[in-house]
Amino acid sequence: MRRFLPALLVGGKVSLLVVLFWLLGGCYILRQGWGQVDILLTRKPVRDYLAGDAPPADKEKVRFILEVKEFGERELGLKATDNYSTFYDTEGKPVSWVVTACRKDRFEPYTWWFPVVGTVPYKGFFDREDAVAQAKELEAEGYDVSLGTVGAYSTLGWFSDPILSTMLDDPGEALANLVLHELTHGHVYVSGRGDFNESLASFVGRQGSLEWFRKKYGENSPPYLRAIRRYADEERFDVFMHDLYTELDAWYRSSPPDVLEGREVIFRRAKDSFRSWRDELNGIRFDWFLSIPLDNSTILGRRRYGRTELFQKLFNSVGGKWPIFWERVGAAAKAPKPFRALNLP
Repeated sequence: MRRFLPALLVGGKVSLLVVLFWLLGGCYILRQGWGQVDILLTRKPVRDYLAGDAPPADKEKVRFILEVKEFGERELGLKATDNYSTFYDTEGKPVSWVVTACRKDRFEPYTWWFPVVGTVPYKGFFDREDAVAQAKELEAEGYDVSLGTVGAYSTLGWFSDPILSTMLDDPGEALANLVLHELTHGHVYVSGRGDFNESLASFVGRQGSLEWFRKKYGENSPPYLRAIRRYADEERFDVFMHDLYTELDAWYRSSPPDVLEGREVIFRRAKDSFRSWRDELNGIRFDWFLSIPLDNSTILGRRRYGRTELFQKLFNSVGGKWPIFWERVGAAAKAPKPFRALNLP
């Protein structure tokens, strides 16, 4: 679910890519562009993949992706594209690595600016060594830094996004969510508004998946019930992280002299709180929250995807009608402050 930043090739024309790189300049864009070209040149049509000797379970996952995509376009009103008409084998490796960073004493993310996508609070790399080097550079400058991998990304309509082999490792309810999430970015994307884009896509991924499982399998079916449990866990954790963010933000804004020592106390208290109710979760364990040192980059990153309650409220207010929902979202997307422009009570 990250947006892949240097997606600048139109129609697969390598010559245009080279021209753009010379115009835009910068080693980063050049290196990432060639990574995207490699995907373009080595992916294969889905029909060839399905006709080949891939494991039956993997073929079934590919068909599942295609069904969810078609459902999203037909029932949710997502833009029809030729995404997922090709397949790319990552050979067991993550397709890309992403670096994010944030000030230690307040929730101020480090940002980058790129053509088309505008200002963004994350930077993607096809090469892990490049990502590690960027992370170390930001750490040396005193930032909290997170380095992670992505299971899929959107090129915002510049390319036909392939099905990635890493996507096939996800369980059905996570995979449906992922597909609809990424398709949402190709439907609505607000330049420079990462929180709005990611939270919108997270909401559509969850809500759309619930509708897909209910209509496909039935209200009492195991797939639908698993999806309900999974998304309930995610929403509960989002609320927990929102409360943690709010507490920390209030601490930072109070300008205490011991700001870093105080945040560590809040971090420890949050982990203790999570342990006290973690066993009440139905499926997702969120092991990472207990296994890594907490910092502002991690918390802000989760919040970037977790403001789904705003879109849920909007969806409910229009009676769950997707055309009206998209109309309201589209209008808000054109405003200087999209979240505020949703005009929620």
